[in-house]
Amino acid sequence: MFRERMIDVARRKERLLARCEGHRLVIAQTYRGWQGPARIIDRAWAVVQFLRLHPAALAVAVAAATVLGRRHLFTWAGRGLVAWRAWRTLAGWLRRFSV
Repeated sequence: MFRERMIDVARRKERLLARCEGHRLVIAQTYRGWQGPARIIDRAWAVVQFLRLHPAALAVAVAAATVLGRRHLFTWAGRGLVAWRAWRTLAGWLRRFSV
């Protein structure tokens, strides 16, 4: 009787482990689909946190938008993005070559 009970428990354990593995695969597939949107939300949250800690940066951005107007603001934002990317690339090279 005890031996049969232990065999039943072992079989049930195997079924549960297989079921858990299936659930893990479903969760992993679902997570892969949400990685991109989650990354965007994380970045947006980081910007919000930065602006909460540095309200002067927000004030400067609003003042620049007011003074420059929409057309010039997009031009300067594009230039700033290019400069920022160039700086990141240069900083990566400098770190890689220990300069």
